[in-house]
Amino acid sequence: MLNYEILGQIRVSGRPGVCAPRARKIETLLSVLLAKNNQVVTAEHLISEIWGEHPPARASAALYVYVSQLRKLLRGTSQDAEESPVVTSPRGYSLHVGIGELDADRFTRLYEQGRTLHWDRSYGQAAKVLREATNLWRGAAFGGFADAPDVQAYATLLEESRLGCLELLMETELLIGRHREVVGQLSALAKEHTLRETFTEYLMTALARSNRRAEALETFASARQNLVQQLGIEPGSSLRKLHHSILVGEMSDAV
Repeated sequence: MLNYEILGQIRVSGRPGVCAPRARKIETLLSVLLAKNNQVVTAEHLISEIWGEHPPARASAALYVYVSQLRKLLRGTSQDAEESPVVTSPRGYSLHVGIGELDADRFTRLYEQGRTLHWDRSYGQAAKVLREATNLWRGAAFGGFADAPDVQAYATLLEESRLGCLELLMETELLIGRHREVVGQLSALAKEHTLRETFTEYLMTALARSNRRAEALETFASARQNLVQQLGIEPGSSLRKLHHSILVGEMSDAV
């Protein structure tokens, strides 16, 4: 069994001698096959993903070499090394990825499990599972790799899921009264994603419930300034209502 990690810099482990490729073109090949795992990708499409609109004259021959090198990297060096997961078919190439071998799949399953627990109001369990899901991330998907369109599209999808998971985790933590514990993380998230109002709303809520009402109001003022300067719009109704509740003291300072 191999272990593919793409929620950060690409890593491959699980067998003696197995490692992620260091050569950029082979790394691109692996990234595309991981983005399309268990699907056949034609040679023509791989050439387009690796070289773009202007491939070299001998691109097909070069691709064959890269596939051979990747196959060796993923086979391992032990005497009883298993067959490589890189599969050749008449239509092209595919990467066989088993259940549990890809960290992005593990993240998705945990996120879905946490969401179900949240809907069932099992907030303590939901928070634990959602935290486990977010902890799988070590950085930007594929290490921020963005050369191949397929990889870029998959990375964007994964990043949106990560942010959705973080939003649900923060909401769940607030529901179980962990407002003081999540202030730091929410502050970092709100600064990193200035246009994502949900993080700002949860940060204001956590601050207000931690007897830090003035900071909650300052958070709103800063968020509003960012929205007006960058997009020329006012905060949404949910954020404005929360601001009003804190301003007039209608929101409880503690839970």
